[in-house]
Amino acid sequence: MKAILVGLGGRGRYWLDQCRKQRDVNVVACVEPSAQNRERAVAQCALAERSIYRDLGAALAAVQADFVLDVTPPAIHEDIAMQTFAAGLHLLGEKPLSDDYQAAQRVVKAGTQAGVAHMITQNYRFNGLPRTTHRLLTEDLIGQVGQLDVSLYVNWADSPGSHYVTEPYMFLTDMGIHHFDMMRYTLGQDPVSAHALTWNLPWGWHQGDAAQMILFRFANGVVATHRGIGCTVGHVPAGHNGEWRYEGPHGTLTWEGFDLYHTHSHRADPKIRQQIPLDDDGGQDQNPVLREFVAAIEEGRTPECNAADNLKSMAMVFAAVKSAIEGREVSIDEL
Repeated sequence: MKAILVGLGGRGRYWLDQCRKQRDVNVVACVEPSAQNRERAVAQCALAERSIYRDLGAALAAVQADFVLDVTPPAIHEDIAMQTFAAGLHLLGEKPLSDDYQAAQRVVKAGTQAGVAHMITQNYRFNGLPRTTHRLLTEDLIGQVGQLDVSLYVNWADSPGSHYVTEPYMFLTDMGIHHFDMMRYTLGQDPVSAHALTWNLPWGWHQGDAAQMILFRFANGVVATHRGIGCTVGHVPAGHNGEWRYEGPHGTLTWEGFDLYHTHSHRADPKIRQQIPLDDDGGQDQNPVLREFVAAIEEGRTPECNAADNLKSMAMVFAAVKSAIEGREVSIDEL
């Protein structure tokens, strides 16, 4: 399967390596407007300079491809998507879907009308912790979840001048989208509202707020909280996964570091404290997002993390941003 990779910054070079490891994927062209990034990719990634184009239109005109892999800043995603769909190609887009909710809606509609596969790289939900948690909640291990609490403390995005550092609410939009998507996936539910507070710490290196407390209400009554700091210079307990706690009538499921535990402690019941082995992700040698995307195209089905589904996770982001700006609880239906 032939791919055009758009974007050769640090994340783009990561995806180039992932494509090279993926069976049946061949990157036939790259797109990068920055001369510095082009030179770095040629020097570090063994790319032929002639295979790198300045814009997507030139690449589409020069090569035959099956899909586009978009690894550009969020503000550019709509333009890349529209060019891709006009060419009749499938699209794998780096998250977030967009930095604008209306633009995200337009992109999803255009991809649906084009009849192509359009998937977003929500890679976190493919890991062992959320996959195993999703299964156990489906199997009713702890009963109906009543509350989910997530904590995330990381020294995140410290490259001066990047869009992560210079644009507003990037910790919420870029990191929050991973966690919000995993909330929806593991609970099997969609939220109805968001109430958010965001702020900065005095030593923070982000121009936009990089600390937050958000409360989501879900359709089935579950209350979920997300608290985080993106500029900690102290202990990072669980990497970018964060620490998760699901409360049910038959105990808790907790993500502790990179381990999953089931605990039940009540004087009327036998005590349970057990670590649960994580489910195998089905192929450690290949990127699970890319593997799912390619398989969906080959099988003629809708991929997991398709753009239409991802729009529901994006709604959590934009409802939280609107809430932070307006200082009130915001219904998802308001967007």
